[in-house]
This record gives sequence, structure tokens and C-alpha cells, in this order.
Amino acid sequence: MAQTLYVKNPDGGQRAVKIVRSWCTSGGTSVYLHTNGRYAYKDGTPLKSANELDILPFVQREAAIAWWKRVGEAESVAYYEGKLQQARDAAGDFQAEIKNTDELDAVNYIRRKTGAKKTAAATAPHTWMEWFPVRPDWWGQARMIAFMDYAYEMVVPAETPADTAETPE
Repeated sequence: MAQTLYVKNPDGGQRAVKIVRSWCTSGGTSVYLHTNGRYAYKDGTPLKSANELDILPFVQREAAIAWWKRVGEAESVAYYEGKLQQARDAAGDFQAEIKNTDELDAVNYIRRKTGAKKTAAATAPHTWMEWFPVRPDWWGQARMIAFMDYAYEMVVPAETPADTAETPE
């Protein structure tokens, strides 16, 4: 007979999950067998690796490993790669593959010593060629980036009234 458990949704609500069996260790690790035949965490999230099935007794572990090889591993890889991609997308403006490098070469940054006040003197705007032998991968993609020695801040050209004025047709 299945047991109904209630888990929190990311949006704050609750939803019911049906569990056939569960295994736990004293360290807090747990694996749940859901009514749909999946071995997963309580909320239905796929296990990260087959090693998590080691807490099951021998006969049940063999069945679980067979399930992992058939279905579970592919499901886990797809789920966690999707989560990783979402995290990358949420991280912002870094692009691994740049389509038009000419635009990045035209970007200017000012530089000031790390630890200096925001009002401290900064250099005049420069292109990457004046400071580095090759274009850093962050150049043109980071608004501000700080290292041990210097902080770099992108110079965003101010819009002039001529840029924003509509042209008569």
C-alpha cells in the first residue's frame, strides 16, 4: 500500500507524492521508491548517482541498479544538466561563444586599484589591447569585474539627445 506524503513546491504550495518504500541512513541520506517505479528523493527529484542506492538491502539494491542502468542514469543526467544550464542562464551575461568579436573589441573599460574608494581616481577609458596581450574572455561581457590588483568597469556611452530623437520620415 502506498503512502501519501506532501512536499513543498518551489512556488510555496504543496503537492502530494505517493511512496511505496523508503530507506534512510543515520546520516540523513534517504532514497524513496515512488509508485511510478522510480527511485528518487522524497520530492521526486532524480538521484545524483547510483552510489546513493547503496543504502538499499542487497536484493532490492540489485533491482534498483538494474533500473538505474535502464532509466535512472539518463533521467538523472538530463535533469542535472538542465539545472546547470538554468544556473548558467541565470548567472547573466557571460557568453561562452561570441558571435561578433568586433563589438567586444570596441568596448572600453576604466581601471582603478582594488580596494580604492569608488571616488578614487580611475584611468581614462581604454580598449583591451592597451592592457592585455589577448582579449580576456570577460571583456565586453562584464559590467564590472574585480581582481586582486585592479577593478575594471565598463564605460557605457551616454545617450545624446540626437540618439534618442526620432527622425522625421
